[in-house]
Amino acid sequence: MAAAGTCFGWNEPVAYKKNVRAVRAVLAGVVAVPGALFFIAMYVSLIEALLKGNKVAAWWLMVESLALAVTIFLIVWLRYRRDRQIGLLIGLLVVGATWLWGPHLWDAVSSTVVPQYKGLTPAERAQAVGQYRLAVVQACAAAGGVIALLYTARNYRLIRRGQVTDRLSKALERLESTEEFVRLGGILALQQIIHDAPAQAEHVTHIVRTFVRRQAPKSGHSTSLGVQAAAASGLLLPPGRAASGPERPAADVQAALTALNTRHAKLYSSRIDLSGYHLAGAHMARQNLHGAQLSRAVLTDAVLARATLGRASLENCDLRRVRAMGSRCNDAQMNGADLREAVFILANMVACDLTGADLRNACLSKSDLQLATLMGGKLSGAHLVSTDLTKADLTGVRAEEKPVRLDGSCLYQARLNGAVLRNASLIGAKLRHADLTDADLTGADLTRADLREARGLTADQLLTAGSIEKAQLDPTLRAACRRSEHGTGTEARGPVSQEVQP
Repeated sequence: MAAAGTCFGWNEPVAYKKNVRAVRAVLAGVVAVPGALFFIAMYVSLIEALLKGNKVAAWWLMVESLALAVTIFLIVWLRYRRDRQIGLLIGLLVVGATWLWGPHLWDAVSSTVVPQYKGLTPAERAQAVGQYRLAVVQACAAAGGVIALLYTARNYRLIRRGQVTDRLSKALERLESTEEFVRLGGILALQQIIHDAPAQAEHVTHIVRTFVRRQAPKSGHSTSLGVQAAAASGLLLPPGRAASGPERPAADVQAALTALNTRHAKLYSSRIDLSGYHLAGAHMARQNLHGAQLSRAVLTDAVLARATLGRASLENCDLRRVRAMGSRCNDAQMNGADLREAVFILANMVACDLTGADLRNACLSKSDLQLATLMGGKLSGAHLVSTDLTKADLTGVRAEEKPVRLDGSCLYQARLNGAVLRNASLIGAKLRHADLTDADLTGADLTRADLREARGLTADQLLTAGSIEKAQLDPTLRAACRRSEHGTGTEARGPVSQEVQP
């Protein structure tokens, strides 16, 4: 029941996320519809120009459409580099101004540089020469102003770079302090540098990652030396749990993890190596951990909501009571991980490797586990309600202590060879084409379950089930159940005497 409370206690955040997604979808539609109409209008104009035989107009329309598409692609591609976006927009403005006013500007400049004095009287000629000299002086002054502006901009960049270097040096000095609050100030300074100087984000991100690896304790350090080192680094050691490590990371370590989650740092914070580190209670919501090395790490009670864990290495990782709603864990390696009481509602876990994982009392409801591997996993008390387990491998999974809930789950073509699902709840589950060879269904509730064309399913297995009311079975299997029912007598009919639908 505790797992059920944990599982269903997140209905409000899930509803909030659905509202946020709906608002984003509406905004995307508002932006996309005018853009689509603009492209359609340009396409129609292009077709019209081709039909009328105006190849020049058609060529210009094609060039403009291509330039617009390339511009949109570059803006989206540089969405994390605001400085490059500004440079791109300035370049586009210059090109557009040259395109619109270039011919007129060239006519004015050519007539000024090479003046024509034919047909002028001496007085008019002298006046024209004076005006030409004045124009030359003005042009030189304008050129000097432009050069001075460029020189000022260069000096500004140099001064700004020097300021960033000075700020970085002071922040690094703070990281060497023995006081936790001084180190915290250094991390916050580095985070501000990442925001103010995106060009230095890669180097600063590397420094922050190194700081996390240096300050975070290693998992499994139960010696007095490890406790003293943790206390010296400012880590919070809860009473009675000194040997197992702190319940949550120190303030400076948590600030470093938050700094890695900023917009510019996300480009370089993936594939971080935190194998074997103790980060229990860490807050890493929306963190980019794609391809990260987290094997043997301790992430107990961590917050990984909507985090990106695709292709991450989480072998033998301690993920007890982790909250990872809406996370993306596709192709992640979680074999041997401890996921007891973890919450992975609405998570994307396609092709995730959970071989030998401990999922007791975990909640994976409404998650996508297509092609996932759960061989030999422990599912006692787990909640997989409305979970997509299409073609998943559940060979040898065990749910003996507490019944597993698979109500409404899709187990199409799933492999359940030798699975122990005693007293499991499979109400309305879709088990069509699933492989149930040697599966233990003792006391399982198969009400309204779809068992048509299930492989390896026998009448003896159904005789031990708790309920098969309104279950959908093949005619041959239904007839075998009836024969077994008549053979055992009325006293021993059990569950198969209930209504069975083809």
